[in-house]
Amino acid sequence: MRLLVLINPASSRGDTAGVEAAIRRAFTSRGLAFDVAPTTRAGHASELVATHGREFDGFIAVGGDGTLHEVVQSMDLRRHVVGLIPRGSGNDFAWMNGWSTKLEACADRIAAGRERCIDLGFWGGGRFHTSVGIGFEARVTYESRRIKRLRGTAIYLAALAKTLSNLQAYPARLDWGTGTWEGDLLLASIGNGRRVGGAFLLTPDAANDDGLLDMCFTPRVGLLKLLGILPRTFKGTHVQVKPVRLERGARIRISSPIGFPVHMDGEVKGLHVRALELQVEPRALRMFG
Repeated sequence: MRLLVLINPASSRGDTAGVEAAIRRAFTSRGLAFDVAPTTRAGHASELVATHGREFDGFIAVGGDGTLHEVVQSMDLRRHVVGLIPRGSGNDFAWMNGWSTKLEACADRIAAGRERCIDLGFWGGGRFHTSVGIGFEARVTYESRRIKRLRGTAIYLAALAKTLSNLQAYPARLDWGTGTWEGDLLLASIGNGRRVGGAFLLTPDAANDDGLLDMCFTPRVGLLKLLGILPRTFKGTHVQVKPVRLERGARIRISSPIGFPVHMDGEVKGLHVRALELQVEPRALRMFG
């Protein structure tokens, strides 16, 4: 098996000094066949996978959820297997799927050659591996990308504080196959995984091998009510508080006449998206495991 290791130098706020040399030592000592390709701009990892896909059997994303998001977009899902060396701010996919933050442990897992197949989300413009956030959550993600001096969960906490100062709800319709809802939507989080932002268990019961997407959504609430709900997201107990709702479906449709902000796997896809259709493909993603 031949692997292409895609290193995002911007991951973990650029703290990647020496990582390539360390990966080369770890992979070579385990007899892995590999090439290394640093990425140089947004979207570059996806381009590299698309261009060199026929030359490799698998790809290793060295970065965070955004780096992996790019890699997954262009993979041949039948041919390719994916691995990860977590270097991001949130590392939610890594947490969900048991990837260590230690390079040696990741190299051991990849060298073992075992595979696990997990669900993969699809939308009109591509694929997502962990989560889709709409409304308030997506706005927090957008603000987090503008923060340059913090790292890790502190980034999302600072972005959260900024977003709270300007709450907005969006007239929306939600359809998850077995039910519908209409009203002013504060946020919706659709999870193939349980966690977002490195700390927030917005869809605490989500599993990425059940063929379903979990959706947590909240209608418009006041600031004081929201402040009472948010601390519960660290443990996932917010779903016990009204008016928070948790639903599941293999296909989820969300629309709004004015549009809403959207992120996928921590990558902002737009601030005024009017319609979104999401679906899950059971066990479509091959992962070292």
